Amino acid sequence: MGALVALMAGLGGAIAWCAVALVRRGRRGPTENADGQLIEQAARLRAQRMRTDGRAFRDHPHGEPGPGSGQRRH
Repeated sequence: MGALVALMAGLGGAIAWCAVALVRRGRRGPTENADGQLIEQAARLRAQRMRTDGRAFRDHPHGEPGPGSGQRRH
């Protein structure tokens, strides 16, 4: 029974920590200077590239089939 209480307390603490982190992150205003905007732009482009790479891998996990690869296109 004590292990269950400890587990629930741990989960509650983790949830509270995540909530505080999200609230603090949301309070930041827009970036005011050019350096910050460049950093945000680079992060946005990096995230977009990661999403695109993920979709490409999900569609063709063994590589893009080429015209001479012997694989049929669907």
